[in-house]
Amino acid sequence: MSSLIDALCILMIPSAGETNSAAYWLGKGNELCNFGQLDEAVKAYEHALSLDRALVDAWNNKGMILANLGRFDEAQKCFDEVLKLDPKHIQALSNKGMVLAQQKKYPEALAHFDAAISIDAYFAGAWYNKALVMQCLGRGKEAMAAMKTADALEGKAAGCRRR
Repeated sequence: MSSLIDALCILMIPSAGETNSAAYWLGKGNELCNFGQLDEAVKAYEHALSLDRALVDAWNNKGMILANLGRFDEAQKCFDEVLKLDPKHIQALSNKGMVLAQQKKYPEALAHFDAAISIDAYFAGAWYNKALVMQCLGRGKEAMAAMKTADALEGKAAGCRRR
């Protein structure tokens, strides 16, 4: 049994080549984020981006952490980088919309949620966020309709891959 544990430990130690890959540092950032080490996760994403500036998941994940830390301007820059690389990246569109909403820039936020929905009409998260923004804009009936759509999509996703 001891040799199995030793073998697993050796397998978990990355090789020098692995630690020089952007994918490795993206994964490390995700692990750190999952353990609540947000500042360290941002550093890991930055290292991944130093190796591959086109790694949209690193930009997007870094932006989400920065938004959660209240660093909205920096988060926006990250989402802008994603959207330069992939203008139809629905998570970045929705994430940017959420940051705009947190800054009370509701019309701009709504435009980003609508853009995400136009790409994927089944993206329940964008419908939900759209409903919240519409409520903030005083558009209660439209907010209720968007929320019903979000609820219906979430219900259909039960047991399936969620977005």
